[in-house]
This record gives sequence, C-alpha cells and structure tokens, in this order.
Amino acid sequence: MPAPIIEIVAVTWRQPGPLKVFVQSILNQRAPNWRLSVWHDGPDEAFAAMMRPYAEEAEGRIRFACTEARHNDYGHSLRARGLAEASGDYLLLTNGDNYYVPRFVELTTEAAADRPDVVLFDMVHSHERAGGLALPAYSHFPTEFRRNRADIGCALVRRDLAQAAGFRDRGYTADATYFEDIAALRGDALTVVKLPRVLFVHN
Repeated sequence: MPAPIIEIVAVTWRQPGPLKVFVQSILNQRAPNWRLSVWHDGPDEAFAAMMRPYAEEAEGRIRFACTEARHNDYGHSLRARGLAEASGDYLLLTNGDNYYVPRFVELTTEAAADRPDVVLFDMVHSHERAGGLALPAYSHFPTEFRRNRADIGCALVRRDLAQAAGFRDRGYTADATYFEDIAALRGDALTVVKLPRVLFVHN
C-alpha cells in the first residue's frame, strides 16, 4: 500500500521570520509524502514573494495564496477554506509560526499504517501554563484527543472525516470544537493512534 499523503494546511499573517522556520521544517522532512498549503490572511505581496522560491524548490508540493480581504478571526476562515480544498489522505491544520521535527512525516506515516481516524502526537509550547497546566515554557505536553489537551497542530485527521466535520467555529477555542465535531461523527467507532513523541513546537 502506498504511503498516505500528509496534507498540511497552515495559516499566517505578516510573520515572515517564523514562517520561514516553519516552511523550512517541512522542507527538511525525511519522508517525501507531504503537501503544504500556506494561506495568508489578506493580501500581502511580501508574503507571495517569500513563498515563490519555496514553491519552486518543492517541485509542486507547496502552494500558497492570499485571501482577498483579511478575516481577522484567528485564521479560522482560512482553515475552513484550506480544509475544503484539501485532497490528501490525512490532513494537518496548523499555524505558520509552529515548526516540526525532521521525522514528523515519517513517524506519523508509520503510525497511520492501519489507517486510523486520527494520529495524535505530543508537543512543547513556547509559552507557560499550556492547557491551563502549571508548566513552564518548553515543557513536554502529553496530548489527549479532548479539549484543553490537544492543539490543532498535533493531530492528523483522515481527510474525508475532517471534511465531513468541517470547520464551523470562529472563536478562540475553535480547534477544540473541530476535534469534538470529528469525534461526534464517529462516536465509539473513533480510532485514535497516540504517538508518544514530541514532534512539534507550538509558538
């Protein structure tokens, strides 16, 4: 069976430095079965100029776009659009200031061998009190597929399931709503593979 395509949808707004680190972290992946879409919230020619060389380097695996107007809703409208247009086997929604370890795609691909609904992995946060826990910055954050214990950037979801759930919330905790909608669709049949490794830094 061919390796699943991991489709990554990232949202950003005027953060060229962190975005360079994020995109490079995807280009540094040891496994090739990934695609990346980067959406900028509103028009920004500097963003487009920065992304063009990356898209050329990645031989068609990177695409980027600016929305016609800024939504200013934590990137959620961009996530909804990226989700709707996705075509890979698994979908990862994330932010353009995060970054992933070089074996992220390789290890999550191995974890998805039996095609579970969700592949969940651990992370560290660059800020204190992540999830309301008394943790200093850059502490190991063991994730669970539930509110306050997972960030949108720490879970691959089967693309068909993600699209069926959609991204309907536009509030601060919309990522938790997204996960809850996915869980509700599958109920007790939901399959989650937990990979107990830190694979990304949440900024």
